[in-house]
Amino acid sequence: MLREFWNIVRISFKKRFIVYYVIVWAMTLFGNLPIVTLKFVAFAVFVAASVLFVPIFTSQIVSQVHLLLDFKAREKFPVFSEVNELSKHIGVEVKEVGIVKGCTAFVCMGTVVLGKKLLGLLTFDERQAVVAHELGHIKEMHGLIRFILPLPLSAVPLYAWLQLTSPIFFSEWVTQVILTAMLNIATLAFVTMVVIPLNWYLEVRADRIAAKFVGKENIKSALLKLVNKKDLEEASETHPSVAERVRRIEKLDV
Repeated sequence: MLREFWNIVRISFKKRFIVYYVIVWAMTLFGNLPIVTLKFVAFAVFVAASVLFVPIFTSQIVSQVHLLLDFKAREKFPVFSEVNELSKHIGVEVKEVGIVKGCTAFVCMGTVVLGKKLLGLLTFDERQAVVAHELGHIKEMHGLIRFILPLPLSAVPLYAWLQLTSPIFFSEWVTQVILTAMLNIATLAFVTMVVIPLNWYLEVRADRIAAKFVGKENIKSALLKLVNKKDLEEASETHPSVAERVRRIEKLDV
C-alpha cells in the first residue's frame, strides 16, 4: 500500500507540492501551538509527510547526479556551424557541444548538451529551437540565479523556526537531534516549494528567446514532440507543464 501511494506521489507534481506544503505548515504549527497535545499532533503530521518527502527529495538529487554523470561521459564535439551562428545572433558564447544518451537538453559550464534520442525525434528547425532555449539560459544567467536565490530564501524559515519551542522527547539530547532533523527537512521543503515559480519563470523566459530567434511554431512543435500526450498538463518542480508553455508561447508577440 505504501509503495502504491509513493508511486502516485512520485509521478504527480500536485501531490508532491502538497507534501512540501504540509511539512512547512506542520513545522510552523509545531513551533507555535501552545498546547502540548496539539504539538504532538503537528509532529505526527510532520513525520508522516517527511516519510514521503525524503525519498522525493533524494530522487531529485539522484536525477541531478545522473545529469552530471551524463555530462562527464558526453561525446565532445566542436560547436556546429548552425549552433555557432545561432549563438552569435543571441549574443552568447558556446564552448562545445556534448552528445549524450536519452532525450534531454541542458547547458553546463558553457556547453550545450543534447540527447541522441532528442536529435532523432526533431527536425533541424526544432533542434535549433531547443538549442536557442538552452542558449537563453546562458544569456540570462539562469543557472547563477537558481544557485544564488535559494540562499536568502532559506534564511526566512530558519530565523522563524530557530525560535520554536518544543516538549522534551525522552531527553534533551534526543530532542535536539529530532529538532535538527525537522529543521533541515522543513527548510529543504520550504526552499523547494518557493523556488518552483522562479524555475517556471526562467523556463518561460528561455522559451521566449527560442521563439524570438527560431520561431514560435518550432519551439512549440519541439515541446509537443518531447512529451507524452498524457503528460501534457503535468508540471514539475523545474518546469511548467508543456501545455502551459505552449499557451504562453502562442501569446508571445515576437
